[in-house]
Amino acid sequence: MPALPPASDLTICFAHAAYQLQAEFSTRGHAAKSFEVRSLDDFKARAPEADVVVVSGLWRNELIAACPKLRFVQSVSAGTDQYDKAAFATAGIRLASAQGANERAVSEHAMALILGLTRQIHLARDNQTARTWRPMIGDRARREDDWAARPW
Repeated sequence: MPALPPASDLTICFAHAAYQLQAEFSTRGHAAKSFEVRSLDDFKARAPEADVVVVSGLWRNELIAACPKLRFVQSVSAGTDQYDKAAFATAGIRLASAQGANERAVSEHAMALILGLTRQIHLARDNQTARTWRPMIGDRARREDDWAARPW
């Protein structure tokens, strides 16, 4: 695979509709030139300038042929199904994903959802919106559960 140019000659394209990736990169004091695009049209127009692309949902495999300088693509997401890996290999472009970058946040979110479902927070929200206040429930099978008391 062809090597990247020296940092002083490197151009990075940050392509994401929402994330402020270039702003964060600029605080690092790196010698590479960079630019940011937020739409597919802008990405298609400017991607051929880049040696490196940092991208997520804006990626289109047709860009491989349109970007002769491109040597490295960093996916902002963990998944890489949208990338044509065979075409990347043929073009000598390396692909990296962000797999594992959000593992703590995802696991914390999963635990929060489990606790929320166990305590039936969704039903409490709906009842509050409807201004429905239920009486005390004597039937244990119909009550929200104490998570620690579950027979796991």
